[in-house]
Amino acid sequence: MQNNIIKIYLSFIFFLFGLFHSLTIYSACDSLKTTKTVASDSSRIEIREPAAEKQKELLNNPEYKYDRVGPAPKTPWQRFKEWLSRKIQELFSSKGGEISLTILKYALIIAAIVLIVFLLLKNNIRSLFYGKSARVAIDFKEFEEDIHTINFDELIAIALSEKDFRRAVRLHFLKLLKELTTKNLIAWKIDKTNKDYHIELLNTQYSSSFKELAFLYEYIWYGDFQLDEDNFRITIEKFKSFTI
Repeated sequence: MQNNIIKIYLSFIFFLFGLFHSLTIYSACDSLKTTKTVASDSSRIEIREPAAEKQKELLNNPEYKYDRVGPAPKTPWQRFKEWLSRKIQELFSSKGGEISLTILKYALIIAAIVLIVFLLLKNNIRSLFYGKSARVAIDFKEFEEDIHTINFDELIAIALSEKDFRRAVRLHFLKLLKELTTKNLIAWKIDKTNKDYHIELLNTQYSSSFKELAFLYEYIWYGDFQLDEDNFRITIEKFKSFTI
């Protein structure tokens, strides 16, 4: 979500830069204009007219009756844009306007840098490249620290009896970690993340399946996604198809 905000903010800033740059060029070109003196021409001008019959033929030709179809009237939006364009050109064509434009450009650059740095510090830089699993450690606070001592089947049964499907999915995922640890496919540790476990499984046949299950778990648990019984059944089938 924060990445989308950054993209939208930067796109808006780049749009303003383009607008101000165009106005600066227009202002510079306008200031370079010089008054040209038109030389007078004293040569004799001979006015020639077509024959009366030719004039009549041309006047009666419907292909030349341009005055019959006038231009389409401008819409209020078109008139507003023309008015706004004139006002902006008037504003930035003056010397003071050019200085204000330069100051505004640098202010926007500084604001963009400050915003990006703030968001990077707030959201953890590593998470922008590796996603949520890179920064979310699995929370075992409500369990004992040794995953091997937890009776997940019993806890899953309790969660299902209470129709707490989110918790049941979480327990299934933790049970999966326990099974992977028992088979020595991962080295379980309380402060590891799903990204860490996925890296350990990269050279195994379980890599892609584990990544999918980890995504489901995080989306449901950390994303606070509310499951109904049908969605829970579909999700658990994916866990059951993961055989070690």
